[in-house]
Amino acid sequence: MKWILIPAVALATACSGGDANRDTASQQSASTTADTAMTAPDTMANRPAVPAMNDTSIVTELAQADMAEVQQAKNALQQTKNPAVRALAQRLQSDHAAHLKQLRSLSTKLHVTMPDSSSVPAAPELEGKTGAAFDSAFVQHAIEDHQKDIDKLQNTMLPAAQSADLKSLIRTTVPKLQSHLALAQTTERKLGS
Repeated sequence: MKWILIPAVALATACSGGDANRDTASQQSASTTADTAMTAPDTMANRPAVPAMNDTSIVTELAQADMAEVQQAKNALQQTKNPAVRALAQRLQSDHAAHLKQLRSLSTKLHVTMPDSSSVPAAPELEGKTGAAFDSAFVQHAIEDHQKDIDKLQNTMLPAAQSADLKSLIRTTVPKLQSHLALAQTTERKLGS
């Protein structure tokens, strides 16, 4: 009987020692993984979280975008001689000024301070251009800008908005921006001919 117990005890000791070795190996592997994560290249998982948008940041960003569109449209109206570009600029100026008025009204209701026009970002791709080069750059900028804005409104701002009034404004804004995009694309085709 002693012979049977001794091999059983030895086997049990060897097995538990193996578990200890596996635990040590797992700990070393976890430690190595943690060390690697600290020195890993910048990846999405390693970046700090981008703060989520809220009603204040949405209203502010929309107001800045409207102010920029109005200013760029005014600039285009002063520079262009092309009737199609002029029509696009007039439409952008009118619609974005009206949208800005809606935002001002909503900002009062939401107790959000509207940004002033000095916070309007410039469009460097339009600076220093004149004639056909300006017309082309203005139209291309309008296309790219409206594509980005539509995407952001639908996929970021609408889901983040808390106010029912703000959600409603975003929902009515998207089709207007889509019509601006279509007009800008038509204008681009006219410039190409």
